[in-house]
Amino acid sequence: MKKIALSILPILLLASCNSPAGTNVVNSTIFSEPAKLQGYKLNAPNKPFNSKPAQAINADYLNSLREFAIDFIQETYKEEMYENPVFSPMSISTCYSMAVDAAIGKTKEELDDLIHFNDASFNRLEEVKNALLKTAINDPENDTYLNLSQSVWIDRPDANAVQNDYLKKLEDYYFAEAYGGELSQMADEFAAWINSKTNNYLNVKGQDFEQILASAILVLVNTLYLKASWVTAFEEAANTKMYFSNYDSTTSETTFMIRGAEDCYYYKASDYKITSIPFNDGLEFRILLPDNVSNSNVLNDRTALNNLLTLPLNEESRDANGNTLKNTLIYYVPQFKVRTKYNLVDMFRAMGAPTPFNSGTAEFPQIDPAAFISNSIHEAGFEINNKGGEGAAYTIIAFDKSSGPSGVVFCCDHPFAYVVTTEDGIPLFMGKVTKF
Repeated sequence: MKKIALSILPILLLASCNSPAGTNVVNSTIFSEPAKLQGYKLNAPNKPFNSKPAQAINADYLNSLREFAIDFIQETYKEEMYENPVFSPMSISTCYSMAVDAAIGKTKEELDDLIHFNDASFNRLEEVKNALLKTAINDPENDTYLNLSQSVWIDRPDANAVQNDYLKKLEDYYFAEAYGGELSQMADEFAAWINSKTNNYLNVKGQDFEQILASAILVLVNTLYLKASWVTAFEEAANTKMYFSNYDSTTSETTFMIRGAEDCYYYKASDYKITSIPFNDGLEFRILLPDNVSNSNVLNDRTALNNLLTLPLNEESRDANGNTLKNTLIYYVPQFKVRTKYNLVDMFRAMGAPTPFNSGTAEFPQIDPAAFISNSIHEAGFEINNKGGEGAAYTIIAFDKSSGPSGVVFCCDHPFAYVVTTEDGIPLFMGKVTKF
């Protein structure tokens, strides 16, 4: 692997790996609703920030998020082996959880399997609500914010088809904001809502959603915004240019951030290492690093990915597993900024869930007897810099309804005659039906 020679910097910042508690600020000031949406608003749910509920995240629910995350990143590997995919498992899972609440039959079964809600028994609604409260962080003192927001958009002509108990469930458990209007005319308002909940990080435009909203009868949306500051920042004076060895055997020069950290735990497998760099408020930036570019396939290995998501890096795990070690670590982390957009309809069909996306097979009676998922997209962006990390994501599920087959309708709901013939036209049976 070719690199620029690195001069020894006069100062390497050494810090502990421990993260202090964040500030308790209750009200959010950066996720407010755009004024242009006031005329369309149908409810006013209130989700508190920094409430920190005592209830722990259910282990089975957390595992469902992790299993889906691994499924999804392995699916991206098929198409994006040489790219930099980024996505939010929590955003997609939360949005599709709202869809599950409207589904029945095979539609619900496939969505449950897709998001791994069938893996174990847990109260999904209560666990989602608890997770949304636990992830609501507004800590301006440490410049750390984390927020998931949900909304439901109802096309006025079909408003009566949506079940009230479904909308109430979305409000009570997802804190979903409801809006009603002519969706085909609300693309700018739709984009404004996403931008307001993501601190304008992705800066989406109304034209991005015109096609999705054109025929939709209902749209579910999740947004996720994260801005996290390092517990110990990377000093810009320590930045240096180095070569990054790409997966395709090429090299690229980029800016690396450097600092040291004392008394840090890390995991050492035969061909990769895992470490964690702490953000404020208990957040972590965890890294799965193959030993060299030749074994980068580790990044698609389910066991390694599961270790990245689950391994505790502390004294207890060190005692239980000889692969967890403790030492002074010197981090060389490249600055990066990535953004990816996915067509979830195509991806989830390929992942074994075709029924919810097909007209005629989907079953979402809480929305409309003929409803199916016609469009679903996910977009995410994330960056790492000297101050910390920042990113945003949104997931959209748009429902349309089947208009039924076109042509001349033969509805035999009144008296009719019939005949049964052979291929030669011989009448075998003939009769009429005039009553039942």
